[in-house]
Amino acid sequence: MLLVWLFMGGIFILDAWVVQESNISFTYLLVIILGVFFRERNDVVLMGIFATALTILAVFIQYQHGNTAPIDQLLFSRVISVAGIWAGCFLVITILTMRQDEELQDEQFHALFRYATSGILVTNNRGQIVRLNPAAEHLFGYPAEELLGKPIEVLIPRKLARQHEQHRSDYRANPRPRAMGLGYDLSAVRKDGTEFPVEVSLSPFRTAQGEFVMAFVVDNTIRRENEQRIVRQNQKLEQLAAALQNLNEGLEEKVRDRTKALEKTRNDLALALDKERELGELKSRFVSMASHEFRTPLSTVLSSAALIGTYADRQDFENVKKHSLRIKTAVNNLNTILTEFLSLGKLEEGKTEANLRETNLRELFEEVAGEMKPLFQKGQRFEYQHEGADTAQIDPGLFKHVLINLFSNAIKYSPEHSQIRVITSITPDEITLRVIDHGIGIPESDQKHLFSRFFRAANATNIQGTGLGLYIVKRYVELMNGEIDFTSEYGKGTEFRVRLLTKEKNSA
Repeated sequence: MLLVWLFMGGIFILDAWVVQESNISFTYLLVIILGVFFRERNDVVLMGIFATALTILAVFIQYQHGNTAPIDQLLFSRVISVAGIWAGCFLVITILTMRQDEELQDEQFHALFRYATSGILVTNNRGQIVRLNPAAEHLFGYPAEELLGKPIEVLIPRKLARQHEQHRSDYRANPRPRAMGLGYDLSAVRKDGTEFPVEVSLSPFRTAQGEFVMAFVVDNTIRRENEQRIVRQNQKLEQLAAALQNLNEGLEEKVRDRTKALEKTRNDLALALDKERELGELKSRFVSMASHEFRTPLSTVLSSAALIGTYADRQDFENVKKHSLRIKTAVNNLNTILTEFLSLGKLEEGKTEANLRETNLRELFEEVAGEMKPLFQKGQRFEYQHEGADTAQIDPGLFKHVLINLFSNAIKYSPEHSQIRVITSITPDEITLRVIDHGIGIPESDQKHLFSRFFRAANATNIQGTGLGLYIVKRYVELMNGEIDFTSEYGKGTEFRVRLLTKEKNSA
């Protein structure tokens, strides 16, 4: 940098005092071109300003030292030099801008590659692994140096390796972005020999080094287990529907017989019909809710996955990241729905029990609050206050589910830039939790049904939910020997209160 300024000073001295017969100010353009080695564009602009000033200043110095030409003629002769200086500045700034944009894109690509949660493998046209990210190392149990240069078949179960080589050859003959495993299951093998289900998508690309294929690998174990759970749950629902149908037919037959036999059975008939109507409504609401709540996130996943393929072709990584987050959010919503269905099933079967142990309430709040932050709307925040001891005898799993449900409801039903207050306290007699929001509130006519299964308040039907959350929360609180209540004002907010008796109080 100093040499450039010295070079510019030398040109000024020659132009002003030594070479007065000729216009050498164009040599400033050489100095400007050296700006391509700078990091900051402002330095190039500064050089342009100084070069222009020195060019004009040299004219006045020449004029004062005896140059007989008119001053306006001398200044006009420098117009081309000044124009060349700023043309050079524009060219150098353009080059620096392109270089910085390229460096930024490289940094973003490497960050996406390194910190992606999915395993990413890059293979050459011979099927050899030339690059992998840390997530892939963790997924397959290999350090990177053990896989580099190895054929991709080392990660395929041995019984499928030869078949995969044929698939790879066919793909190389007609490379295009596509998802593998459609219509059949894919498996991979870890370093320790264990096989696990995966989903793999492929994206070919070309560089100066040749043709490559980038594979995105996702461990499908949890999804496969969830699918099996859904199948089992559907079987149970079918059995329940059949039982309800049989019950319905039996009730109708009994009603007909008793109506014909005795007039006094009218009240019994009315009760049976009401129960039948309630069961039918419950079944209808469940089917409608399940259909809608599954269809919405699945549609989001399908559309975003298709768009990711399009944006990947264009190397539009910002939109790829955006739609990847949409897929992640949709999958989390599906996981929430499945979790609530499974929790309901366990509760109804009596398989859920409270396992009390010493738990730090502050730490549990911090853990759940951290998990909830991605759900925050713009400007939302928690305000947490705790009183009394830090630890108490509770079931951390059940209590965490209570926190997650109450927090997520407060976030969903509160406006942007709102504050959600959370107050906990531990005394020798009881543990209390209060969650206060300033959201849409609950209509007074709906409040008596709030803890019922599949119930959604009238002002919440357009917000995603199953209507099971508060029912499950109430059951969990009762399992921990507690109670839950609330107060709410429509359009102003809601406060939920959980009160658990301590172990000492239970003994008393």
